[in-house]
Amino acid sequence: MKQTDPLQNGTPLALMTDRQFFHCLKEHGPMTRAAIAKKTGISRPTISESAQRLEKSGLVVETSRKTKNKQGRAGVIYEINAAKGLTLAIAIDVKQIQLRLTDLSLKVIRDQCFYIDPAWQQAELAEAILRFIRLAVQDQSSPLLAIGISVAVPVNSQTGEILALPYSKFSIIHGINFKALLEEHFACPVTLDNDVNWATLAEKSLGIAKNVSDFVFIYFGEGIGAGIYLDNHLIRGSTGISGEIGHIMVNNKENLQDFVSNHHLQQALEEGVDLSGHPAISQIGTTLATIAAVINPKMFVLGGPMTKYPQFIPAIIKQIQPQLFNKVSFIPSNAPNYAPLNGVQAGTYELALSSFGLPSPPEAE
Repeated sequence: MKQTDPLQNGTPLALMTDRQFFHCLKEHGPMTRAAIAKKTGISRPTISESAQRLEKSGLVVETSRKTKNKQGRAGVIYEINAAKGLTLAIAIDVKQIQLRLTDLSLKVIRDQCFYIDPAWQQAELAEAILRFIRLAVQDQSSPLLAIGISVAVPVNSQTGEILALPYSKFSIIHGINFKALLEEHFACPVTLDNDVNWATLAEKSLGIAKNVSDFVFIYFGEGIGAGIYLDNHLIRGSTGISGEIGHIMVNNKENLQDFVSNHHLQQALEEGVDLSGHPAISQIGTTLATIAAVINPKMFVLGGPMTKYPQFIPAIIKQIQPQLFNKVSFIPSNAPNYAPLNGVQAGTYELALSSFGLPSPPEAE
């Protein structure tokens, strides 16, 4: 008879309780059942039943430490079972591959960056990624529970199909289905999305937009893209290319990201020159003003490598303010270079938990 996970047969209420129990440990560290009941507002008997289910599944374990209450009885302290398994997050962009391996307690075991050789062909890129993953997990005794991939191109997150757009600067990656490739080689579930969508989810779950229901994340780097988060949902569109603002044509020959590149904005940032009246800043301002008029977000979160230059964001705000007819905040990301990796790490962790029967929360949570 096929074995089933002890959490799989629980009622929806039991699953919700188990998730709150588990995430209480995730957020606050080792705790007693009484402390978890107080934090969550769930009754102690219900928390005790949840503890039994989570222990049986192996997701939580009793620690060797005990506490004493007023009656002098020892209280069992629970913690997440870090040895239950590993999650692997990978962020791939035009120049590099970032990799982060964590255990189930979210301890980072390996945080590495590999540069992409410009001479690589498609097959060599795919083989390199497989090799980096094998090296990352080869000395680990715990199983790999889930892999998450962030790619700097539009992608259908359901099928894994990369969508080749005109003027793409990362054509070497076109045609690689990382979802199918990694599921075949590592026999675990794989989640993927484009880098800007992952960064947007990171800003919502971990970053500056945690309490905002309507915002747009803009990434400024080798490419330019937007993550659109409206009414507490990430908007991907019918084929996954919502937010590809870098591909908007600004004249008969250039799209936005080529226009910015051809007007040497990166060089101007590095040289620290005055950006007032700079053509690229003017065009970026017009594009963001159009987005603000169409979508009406409460906030723009600005991230990516260009935002680390102190003159960049003020120049954009100065350019765009006269074009706005509703109030919008412009906030720099707290993690401009690591937001995609942070987002895919969080998404991979949720995928791993779902394999144990703990349902993923809605994006609003």
